[in-house]
Amino acid sequence: MRKKKVLGVLGNLDLLVACVLVVWLICLTCVGVLKRYLFRDPIAWMEEVQLLSFLSVVFLGGSAAFRTGSHIAIEILVDALPKKIGALIERVDVLLQLLILVYLFMQEMTYYLQLAGTTKRTDVLRLPYEVAYIAVPIGGVLMIISMLFGAYQKFIAHKTAEPAEKEASDT
Repeated sequence: MRKKKVLGVLGNLDLLVACVLVVWLICLTCVGVLKRYLFRDPIAWMEEVQLLSFLSVVFLGGSAAFRTGSHIAIEILVDALPKKIGALIERVDVLLQLLILVYLFMQEMTYYLQLAGTTKRTDVLRLPYEVAYIAVPIGGVLMIISMLFGAYQKFIAHKTAEPAEKEASDT
């Protein structure tokens, strides 16, 4: 039981980090607004930290969305088709998603490796770009893994569970 709980937390670590970063962004933005408009003393590093936090939220939250199937889908057409054709379209959709994610990941890595090959640093915090933008390739890998995990759960694990459920209901 404890092992399942630990695996559940680790499996949702991206979602947990994204949620913590959203709370961080909200608090940081409120403090920044108060500091700027009430005290007329803006925080110099605010925009840079917000940008990097938002980037991390997008890429880590994107992987959680793929894993939970929370991304936008318009299934009215697929639902209206015969079951076999709808199932085929769903599988083609997964393949297209995978191809697009792999292509985007290759572009992300090209960009990230270009950044890592320079000595550029962020303007205010002076973070190396490869540290500042590490969420991009990590999020890309996690999105691919999460999408494959979701597809496995939907198409393969679901099929192996169906015969077991039928046998249990027959007895």
